[in-house]
Amino acid sequence: MSSSSNAGIAKKARTKAEADFATWLMMAKLGGFDDLPSSAQSFLTNYQTRLETMSEAESTALAVREVYSVYYSEMGGVGAAPEPKARTPTTEGKLVRSQRP
Repeated sequence: MSSSSNAGIAKKARTKAEADFATWLMMAKLGGFDDLPSSAQSFLTNYQTRLETMSEAESTALAVREVYSVYYSEMGGVGAAPEPKARTPTTEGKLVRSQRP
């Protein structure tokens, strides 16, 4: 499998992992934890346990990374899931000024 194919899989897996984890977290907060699949419950339980020793941001990042790794493999990615590239702001260096009449 080519590296560009793995890169495409990685991007899709990362996007899905971020969306799914946010959805699971919201469902759990709204009382729907028991309605989630067992794998989602496991990720959330690990997330919650880690909150005792790390910040919410750190625990969230780690949980998303775990979900991403599973999705990457399930989608056919070869080897370990690559670290995602740092996101760059799309408006960097572009100021938009509003004009007043």
